[in-house]
Amino acid sequence: MLASGRRAWLVGDAQGKIAVRAADDGAVSATLDAHAEDEVYGLEVLSGDDGGLLAAAAGDTVQLWDLEKAERTAQVTLAATAGGVVFGGLGRNPEARSYVFGFAASGRLLSAALSDGTVRLVDARSLQVLASLGEHARRGAPAFATALSQTAPLLASSDGEGSVLLWDLRRLGHGPLAEVCADAAVQAVAFVPGAAGGASELLATGGDDRTVCLHELVLHEGGLAPSGLHELATVSTATVLSPVLSIEAAPDATTPRLASGGGSGGLMSDASVSLWRMDGSAAKKREREPGEADDDEGAAATAMCLPCVAERVPCPKSRRDDECCDDGDDIGE
Repeated sequence: MLASGRRAWLVGDAQGKIAVRAADDGAVSATLDAHAEDEVYGLEVLSGDDGGLLAAAAGDTVQLWDLEKAERTAQVTLAATAGGVVFGGLGRNPEARSYVFGFAASGRLLSAALSDGTVRLVDARSLQVLASLGEHARRGAPAFATALSQTAPLLASSDGEGSVLLWDLRRLGHGPLAEVCADAAVQAVAFVPGAAGGASELLATGGDDRTVCLHELVLHEGGLAPSGLHELATVSTATVLSPVLSIEAAPDATTPRLASGGGSGGLMSDASVSLWRMDGSAAKKREREPGEADDDEGAAATAMCLPCVAERVPCPKSRRDDECCDDGDDIGE
């Protein structure tokens, strides 16, 4: 929905252009020239006071566009980090440029996953870079995807080696809260509201192994897992026809739904889109391991109390209990 009330859908392409199309008949009302050399990797229509603004990721840039005027209002170049991953190698990428492969927005916060292995947090109004997370780069992997929770100060990121990391936005200096590793590159991540029941979320991932997975954050009563992080336990998986390149969750938590899409880009098209509906009890389908809290009283509660999770201590109450902990500062607000 544009500021004028018109409904439109947006398409970014490999030629660096963004088409604004009417929702009713698909007619192109405007074409935005986002990048002359590189493709468009992400589009996010900003909500609230920034309605009518489009945040776009193209090449190594993040841009803001006024959709009503079809004008670019701001742009920032996300230069590659020294010592980061050179995607494609110097033979194919002699200037060692970085490329935005994943893009997400929540409130005034933008998150960009870059080919140099960093995840950059950017203010959605000023385009000032607020933080840079280099964990994927330290592991020698390009960052492929990122997601921001709409209900909690959480960020997820994934990379070309199959690592999925969960971060608390209030305590980024502590490193990731939890991780899970897939057998192949993870190209897409998304928070699914209501999928764990009530207001809780699950994290959906998908990638080159042609599976869509749902994960929940689990705390062990005896402390951290051997990796030094909390656990992102896989509670459900499904196999699809082709590598998963994108995942989007419906914002309505009352009926948790998910769309996944992808393809290998081969001579014979295997592109596919899958729609999923969850019954809200996916998190209860996995058998608890020894040392985990009981279903109803522990795991969901201690797993979702974010201030306590960030401090890596057990917590007897749920995230939804405001008296549990001090919320701290949230850079996403």
